[in-house]
Order: sequence, then C-alpha cells, then structure tokens
Amino acid sequence: MIGGLLKTTSLVALVAAAGMFSVSAQAADLGGDCCADLEERVAELEATTARKGNRKVSLQIYGQVTTAVMWFDAQRTDGGVSLRDEQNVYVVDPQTSGTRFGFKGDAKIDADWSAGFNIELQYQQADATLVTLDSDEGPDIPEFRQAYWYLKSKTLGRIAVGQTDTANSSIAEIDVSKAIIADSMSSSAAGAAIISGNLSGPGQSNYEFNRMNVVRYDSPTFAGFVATAAYGEDDIWDIALRYAGEFGGFKLAAGIAYGESTDSSNGAAGTDDPAFEIINGSVSVMHVSTGLFVTASGGQRERDSYVGEDTFYHVVAGIEQKWMPLGATTIFGMGGEQDEKDSDFGNVDGDRFEFYGGGIVQQIDAAAMELFLSYRHYDITDGGDAELDDESEFDVVVGGARIKF
Repeated sequence: MIGGLLKTTSLVALVAAAGMFSVSAQAADLGGDCCADLEERVAELEATTARKGNRKVSLQIYGQVTTAVMWFDAQRTDGGVSLRDEQNVYVVDPQTSGTRFGFKGDAKIDADWSAGFNIELQYQQADATLVTLDSDEGPDIPEFRQAYWYLKSKTLGRIAVGQTDTANSSIAEIDVSKAIIADSMSSSAAGAAIISGNLSGPGQSNYEFNRMNVVRYDSPTFAGFVATAAYGEDDIWDIALRYAGEFGGFKLAAGIAYGESTDSSNGAAGTDDPAFEIINGSVSVMHVSTGLFVTASGGQRERDSYVGEDTFYHVVAGIEQKWMPLGATTIFGMGGEQDEKDSDFGNVDGDRFEFYGGGIVQQIDAAAMELFLSYRHYDITDGGDAELDDESEFDVVVGGARIKF
C-alpha cells in the first residue's frame, strides 16, 4: 500500500517537473523572441516619426489649411467713361487665417515657472500669384510667422523674445462668432491687391503691426483683463488691453491698443512713412441663448508727413446657432469704410472705399472644418488728383474651407 502510494507520488512529481521545465523553456523562448521583435519595431518607428528633442520639453505639431475660390468683377470709370472692366476667378488665401503649420514646446520648471517655444510657418500663395490684375508670378514660399522662446510665471506673467505678435496684433480682429473666417476671405490678399494696385483704392489695413522681432510682455489674467506691451524692430512699440468674459447671458470680448513707429525700415502697419502713431481696437458681443451677435472694429493712423488721419471702421452682425448635427451655422451681414489721406495734395479726399456684404459659415465638428461663402461690394474713390476723382466698383464672391489639425 505504501509502495503503491510512493509510486503514484513519484509519477505525479515527475509529470509536474516535466511540465514546469516545458513551461519555463517556452516562457524563455517567448520572452527572447518578443523582446527582439519589440526592439526592432521601436527602432523602425523612431526612424520614421517626429520625436521630441528630449524628455523634458513637450512637443505639439499643429496647423491648418485655408484656401478658397474667388470670383470678382472689377470696373474702373472716369467721368462715366470705362477705363477697365474685368471678371475672373482665382484660388486665394485669406489675410487673417491662412495656411500654416507649427511646433510648440513647453517645459515645467517648478510650480510657478515654465519655459517654451513656438515655431510657425505660413503659406499665402495669393501674395505672389495675384499682386495685381496684370501679374501672374510663381508660387510663394513659406515664411516664418512665429519663431520665439518664452518664460512664463503664473503670478508675474509671460515674456517672449523673437518673431512674434506685437501687442496690437489681432486687436482689430476680435470676434466671438465664426464670421471672421468668411468675412476676412472676402477681403483676401488677392482682393486687396486688385483694389490698391488696379483700382487706385487705399491699401486695406486695420493698422496692426502684426508679427515682428520684438520683446513682448503679457500680464497674468485679472478679472478677465490682460495687458500687453512690445518693443523692437528699430523702432516700434505698442501697448494693448484685452478683455474676455461672460455675464448676464452675454459673451463679450474686446481690446484696444496704441502704438508708435519711428523708422520706416520696419514696414509696420502697411506704410513706409518715417514716423506715425496708431490707435485701434474692436469689441464683439453675443447673446448666448439666441446666438445673436455684433462685432465692431475701428482705428486711426496719423502719419508725420501727411495732413489729416487715415481711418477705418468695420461692423458685422448676425446669428450663430446649431441648427443641424454637423455643427453651428453662422449667418452675417457687414459693412464699413477705409479712408487714406494723400500727402501730395494735402487733406483733399484721399483714396477711399466703402463696402457692404454678407456671408455664411458652416462648422463641421467631426472634421474640425469650416465651410464658408461670402460676398462684398466696394465703391472706390481715387482722390489722388485734386481735380479728378476716378470712381470704381469691385464685386467679389469667395467660397472655400478651413480645416485644422
């Protein structure tokens, strides 16, 4: 009895031992093959994908593509006699939200401080391929839109150094709705070039310095307000105050800025004047429950060598609601004026245009995309000659899309 038990026990032990050996051998073989395959796959991925420079600084790749088809009808007359009448269709880019891609990085220093960078390139083909109606040059090349580093403190604010937005950059483009993408397309770089280059109208501008090589400071947000100051580019400086918030069922955003330039070499605010000063801004408000909104912007530019001031104003109003599952729909109308004085003839009439129009923007949330269609009509006056005013008309329809990544 005891012998039979011993034999049975020995047999079980042998089977268990054999099983353990087999499992151990298989595990060892599996582990070796798995690790080898994994290491080879990681090496392949590292060779074909973008990587961070180190483990301390984050890296984000972002961008957008914005293009559209523009139809226009340009007519220039003098005393009722037609000087030019042309209709055509072009593919164009917007002035305020063009095709671009960039890289952002951020690293936490401690609980209060962080450091980072931003490198961004933009591509605006309409700048080169449609300078005027008589020009058809080759494609533009990407240019740096942003290239700066920064230090940021939660309690003290942020300082940035390099090619970046000045304090008044985008100050006249504040909009709580999505109307701005269609509205800016109807004043694309191509349309602006035709108005100033062929129809003797003023150069379209909201008097912003935009992006330049500067040192810029942004304060921490306090009760919805942020103060900004920038200096650079031999020599420009500007300051701005912005606000964003919601109260009483309304969404509100606004900003105002003041700036000066003392050197024509920087090309700031669309003028080569030796010295000038500007003040500009915008305000946008929306009733959240109904989606009704109104946005207004304006500015004044005083140039040392000119008599009088250049001015502009722009008003947009409409409604933004999510009437379909695709995303919100924005319907709007707009109008405004640009008035540019003439240095040669004193404060006569200068070059001026008035405009009106409207548009629609349809968001497609699932694709981070906006489809848009807009129309503008311009009445343009060339007051460069004190004895002769050329009258021109410019009608433009633009339709396209912006998709972000």
